[in-house]
Amino acid sequence: MILDKKEASVLTRMDWATLPDTKSAISKREVDEETGLELVFMRNPQSAGSDSMVMITHSVAALRDGDMIFAASLEALDLRSLSSALGESVKNLQMEYGVRGFLTPERIVLYGNGEKEDLGVYLGERRDDEIFDFLRSLFEDSFISGSEDDPYSDWIVE
Repeated sequence: MILDKKEASVLTRMDWATLPDTKSAISKREVDEETGLELVFMRNPQSAGSDSMVMITHSVAALRDGDMIFAASLEALDLRSLSSALGESVKNLQMEYGVRGFLTPERIVLYGNGEKEDLGVYLGERRDDEIFDFLRSLFEDSFISGSEDDPYSDWIVE
């Protein structure tokens, strides 16, 4: 997912119920020097919608003028909620997903420009600072500078 900070559309609850709520469970805030965007790092935030089947364990959101234009999250399905919705036993779902607990393996999910991109299962470190570093690197890799002396079209392959 490649975004331009000036042209990226604002993300809203109407786009994705699983977007992180940027007002909940904030671990830290900072301004990215290169893009000028505000970054909000969250641990176990609420989702923007009422989707109780998805648990967001970690997330970073990029805000432009207070509006979210990008989010990178680690998300897991709550098998108890899924069990209730599907009428399937939790035990069967645990066997299907190969887990012993109530959450599926966390997946890396990006949101931007009205799109949701699933990058697969997160296999990295479990410490908060390592996870936030990883999510920050996804943010950094997702934004182009857009400066005339660094034309991003030279390295984008379509």
